[in-house]
Amino acid sequence: MTKKINSKRDLPKSFSLEKYDDLENMSDKDLFRQLYWRCDDLTIKNTDCPDYGLQYGAKYPLNNNFGDPFGELKAEEWFLEKQKEYEYKTQPDLLKLSYGDGIKPLMRFELAFLNKINADKGHWKGKPIVVDDDLVGDLFTTDNGMFWAVMREPVNLLSDVVENVMITVDLNNRDDLLIEAFTNLLPKWREELGIPEPDKPVSGDWESVRRKIIDYRIIPLIDLMSWESATDSKISLGVLAVSLFPDGEKESFAIAQTVKPFLDKIIRSDSLDKIMKELSR
Repeated sequence: MTKKINSKRDLPKSFSLEKYDDLENMSDKDLFRQLYWRCDDLTIKNTDCPDYGLQYGAKYPLNNNFGDPFGELKAEEWFLEKQKEYEYKTQPDLLKLSYGDGIKPLMRFELAFLNKINADKGHWKGKPIVVDDDLVGDLFTTDNGMFWAVMREPVNLLSDVVENVMITVDLNNRDDLLIEAFTNLLPKWREELGIPEPDKPVSGDWESVRRKIIDYRIIPLIDLMSWESATDSKISLGVLAVSLFPDGEKESFAIAQTVKPFLDKIIRSDSLDKIMKELSR
């Protein structure tokens, strides 16, 4: 059952806005690191230590799993030792195809995943998505029209757990034809699968984004919302307002309409990538 937090007194004692004072004077890269290392805190529940970020404030330690986005800081010794153990093992050469943002070649991972799930839609609901040779043979010899009906069903319409669109691309076609077809199909696929195009990444240069991160109290907000998620609580907008803006700079309405939407956008991977590239120049 969700616990409603309607008073600042109900927040964890580890929360103190003063712990975040050093953010103002941090270098650009250090401030970005504080944001970057928290990028999973709103999606993964840290039930072992719900107030982890609140304990550290502006001194949130290097996240070993993510590492330093700029490759300038070293992970903790224990993590480096584990990396060395892995590197000492003989690694086989990999067969590789190039990939880019949102587009990559089909790998055995996806095939193994598809091979384990059953269709929850379509003509063969309840049967494996990957049909074995015997079933294909039975379909074909029965000759009742079901062969093509079953075999041409798009994988993405057979189960909601299949997230990425499975497609084939015939590179024997000219590039301009492929680009035109993909451009025309994108909006159709989005409509058919109910996947709207994401908003564009955060706008503006780093200076304006930096100012908002500090003025909107984005870092302590992430830590409070991470604690909220991990403890199945719900902090009211009023409590967020008095906790993050004790001098009344922003009220509940501004948090709902301005601060939280900015947080949602800034924490996205495309926004983080955009900022990281700008700071790496």
